[in-house]
Amino acid sequence: MKAIAVTIQGLEKITQLEIKEILKLKSEVIVPSRVLFSTKSDKDLAKFIYNARSISKAYLLLDNFKFSKHEEILDKVKGIKFPYFKESFVVRCERSGNHGFNSVDVERLVGKFIYEKYKINVDLNNPHVTIFIDIVDDNCFIGVDFSGIKLSKRNYRIKLMSSSINPLVAYSMVRLSGVKTADIVLDPFCKSGEIPIECALFLNAFPNCFRLRDKLLFSKFLKIKFNDKVKPKKLNIIAMDYVQNSLRAAEINSKLGSVNKFIKFSRLEIEWLDTKFKKASVSKIITFPPFTSNNLPIEIVNKIYKELFYQAEYVLKNEGLITIISPKKELVEKYAFDYNFKKTKDVELVMGNNKFNILIFKNCGFERR
Repeated sequence: MKAIAVTIQGLEKITQLEIKEILKLKSEVIVPSRVLFSTKSDKDLAKFIYNARSISKAYLLLDNFKFSKHEEILDKVKGIKFPYFKESFVVRCERSGNHGFNSVDVERLVGKFIYEKYKINVDLNNPHVTIFIDIVDDNCFIGVDFSGIKLSKRNYRIKLMSSSINPLVAYSMVRLSGVKTADIVLDPFCKSGEIPIECALFLNAFPNCFRLRDKLLFSKFLKIKFNDKVKPKKLNIIAMDYVQNSLRAAEINSKLGSVNKFIKFSRLEIEWLDTKFKKASVSKIITFPPFTSNNLPIEIVNKIYKELFYQAEYVLKNEGLITIISPKKELVEKYAFDYNFKKTKDVELVMGNNKFNILIFKNCGFERR
């Protein structure tokens, strides 16, 4: 059985890492943001969806091909034997790229054929099986949707800010930084708390869909039990922000995520970090600092980034890491190099029409002058 995991373009290696960790399987990036892997059973795919934190969706793959006209999709559908058909079905289509048709055109075309062939009812609201047609430019993937809900919409995300980070990205930053249980982890711009929350959930091996199992589509046609026993670990995660509303949002979200006891919250401006922490006491900084906008001019952003690396050089341990995501790669690098940090990783992400870079720098241990 083949399956596709959907993630953010640029984070495919994190998804491949999770496939290896959860299922002990190899995988390949078949197109940007789509990772292909072979499962031993449909229950393995369900297990992966239940636990994975880097994906927005996953589905059982029935066929994939290139096409030029949407009528060609129907030709391929005619040769597919659809599994799990019992009570009702629906066809859902999602597209990315430029096409001379819309998703509804594909749904109607394929849905009509399946209805006439299988004599099974269409249910738009609560179908037993969802046929998923995933179109990326001229690539078409046809499968059975096992997840349904957007897995990036974490159940803890109730209080959000305009600058909140996507949880898939927050989790991936945690993994890229190589966080371990014994680390002292700091996010000085925590906003609504995604980075420290994802860090606490990961280190405690908390299944992503623990509270979402009834909403997952595979539960309609698969009976499967999961091991939800979580052994809480002693963690040292600090979430800070200079905006009180952000800090309050992070605290509320952490309670909803059941990890508030693993995170210490503090309101503090970046220039006071060296009064809060001893020299070389922090293992890792993982953060999403402010960036230029209509309300935040470049002069202020320059000052923030300069102060961030000035403070990081002091509080980070020798060879400690700072992991930053920003749309201003050159600006981050400028101040990192000014304070003797060495770049170890650079991962480019594409989210919609926007490009970001996750940058990881190592503190080379120079004394502050």
